[in-house]
Amino acid sequence: MTVFAVEYVYAENSAELRNEHRPSHREYLGGFVADDGNVRLLASGPTPSNDGALLIMAAETEAELVEALNNDPFKTSGAVQNAIITEWNPVTGLLKEFAS
Repeated sequence: MTVFAVEYVYAENSAELRNEHRPSHREYLGGFVADDGNVRLLASGPTPSNDGALLIMAAETEAELVEALNNDPFKTSGAVQNAIITEWNPVTGLLKEFAS
């Protein structure tokens, strides 16, 4: 698998929308924690300094990752303006075991 850092850039004035969809967003992402799929969530959380979020994910292909992100309730509701996906190769630390 390949590890990706995904930066969510929230849509302007989307706080109420995010509050409304946060439970389904977290439930959806939680479905990628198990180690039996082609896309895995390794860590995620908000980045308060820039009103966005960072997701560290592993996927067989970037296309599968994009498909998974496109179905996130935050994305489908319009709360996410942009998702910046960067391939990442962790060589030290707890996440290095997920890199190919």
